[in-house]
Amino acid sequence: MYAPFVISGILEENITDKVAFTNANLLEDTLNAHLKLENYGEGVKGIAFLFIVTAPADTIHVESFRYRKKDQEMHIQMRLPYATVESMRVEDVLPLMAKKYLDTMREKLPSKHIPGFDWAHFTADLQDLFERKGWLMGAAVV
Repeated sequence: MYAPFVISGILEENITDKVAFTNANLLEDTLNAHLKLENYGEGVKGIAFLFIVTAPADTIHVESFRYRKKDQEMHIQMRLPYATVESMRVEDVLPLMAKKYLDTMREKLPSKHIPGFDWAHFTADLQDLFERKGWLMGAAVV
């Protein structure tokens, strides 16, 4: 991975500007600037998170949460509701993305039992960061 935190997407063309570019880059840059994975132990060296925002007919792209012990990397694909993103303004999508990221980490990390990774400390710091940025205020339920 080129950075500890990588954010990208599998997106329909008409909503690309709402997730990619501004919002994905801002989320990625913020995570890389404020969180250091080594602060949570030696178990994780990188987290790649892809937001899936495709039409409901898309059955090819599925959600997944994988940890590769060999590389010490998480590879995550989570869906945002297409109709919701399509109807939102660009600036309103970032809180939705931040909430999905945080909720995914809270729900999935405990069951992964990643050796040498303090997931509770990581998710607490993640929530604190997103709250300080104002990204969790008024975020829609995903």
